[in-house]
Parts: sequence; C-alpha cells; structure tokens
Amino acid sequence: MVDVIWTPTAMPSGRHVVVRVHRMGQPPIDKGYFFVSDENDWKGGGPFDMRLDEVIERAKSVAQEKGLTQVVVTRAT
Repeated sequence: MVDVIWTPTAMPSGRHVVVRVHRMGQPPIDKGYFFVSDENDWKGGGPFDMRLDEVIERAKSVAQEKGLTQVVVTRAT
C-alpha cells in the first residue's frame, strides 16, 4: 500500500516519490510532475506536466514498482 502525504512540515527521511504541484493555465488548474527523492528533480516541463489526479496516480504506480510506501505532495517553489 502506498500512502499519499499532503504538504508535510518535514520531508520523510527515507526514499519516497515526490510530487511537485503548481497552478497554470486559464482557468488555473493544478498540474504537476513527480520524481523519486534520491534521483534528479528535472523541474517538470510545461506541456509535459500532468493534471494533479493523473500525476498522483502515476506516482503511486511508480512507488509500488520500486517498492516504496510514500508519495509526498508539495507545492513547487
């Protein structure tokens, strides 16, 4: 089972999947991208960002494939 953690006060110390969320478009909608915490954050890429619900589902799938138990959702800065 994969837990989704929304906006933690501190990031988990163990390996996990990070979802970065930002608002874009007109009307503004939440979009984002994800990466594994100990790998590179390539900062997403505009048209390649996915809707929030889609990115979370994909992040959960990747977490399961890699044997990880946490997806952490944060706002991109």
